[in-house]
Amino acid sequence: MTFNDFIESVRKGWHWIWNSDSILSWFVALLIIFIFVKFIFFPVLSLVMGTSLPLAGVESSSMDHHITRDSINRLSLCGETFAEKESIDFDEYWNICGEWYENRRISKEEFSSFPLKNGFRKGDIIIVWGRFTPKIGDIVIFRPNAESTAPRPIIHRIVSIENGVIQTKGDHNPDQLTLNQNNIYSTDETNIKEEQLIGKAIIKIPYLGWIKIGTVELVNKIL
Repeated sequence: MTFNDFIESVRKGWHWIWNSDSILSWFVALLIIFIFVKFIFFPVLSLVMGTSLPLAGVESSSMDHHITRDSINRLSLCGETFAEKESIDFDEYWNICGEWYENRRISKEEFSSFPLKNGFRKGDIIIVWGRFTPKIGDIVIFRPNAESTAPRPIIHRIVSIENGVIQTKGDHNPDQLTLNQNNIYSTDETNIKEEQLIGKAIIKIPYLGWIKIGTVELVNKIL
């Protein structure tokens, strides 16, 4: 086969994939997309962003600044319970949650200058940057401590850096997660080392992550 014959075969195959309505052509198209995303797009994106996790889907409400249902079906925000679900602005968020930060010398004015000061919601996609020096206010993705049974990295905001030890907190949570708490994954976010950091959140893309979450939840219900 000559080079021209090869190019012509590729052209015909490409035309068949994108113009045929057969089930096989759909399957081949999806396979090509998967291979491209898995073996080309994500490796290149990881190299550019300087992290092994350049895109992260948000799977919990721990960074949500709104009143949402918690794990026991209560409407809550920062440990307070409410009668109905509602969206609130930054000032209202601070009235509910600000005392925790003020007790740790983080003022409303300082918090309002933090990246992604309004947090983000379950189902959002986060773009992650890996080449950075952590500072208070950054939202970071970190690997759980060795004792944790958390299945995936955690994304919370840095609230303290002292003597090389980083502490974080979820904006929605009433307090920090510690090994002494009865949290589901026994995660300690009061003693994080810099080598546990995967990257920091720089941009959020609303709702796009629901494609994955919805698919996984549907499969789990079926199985």
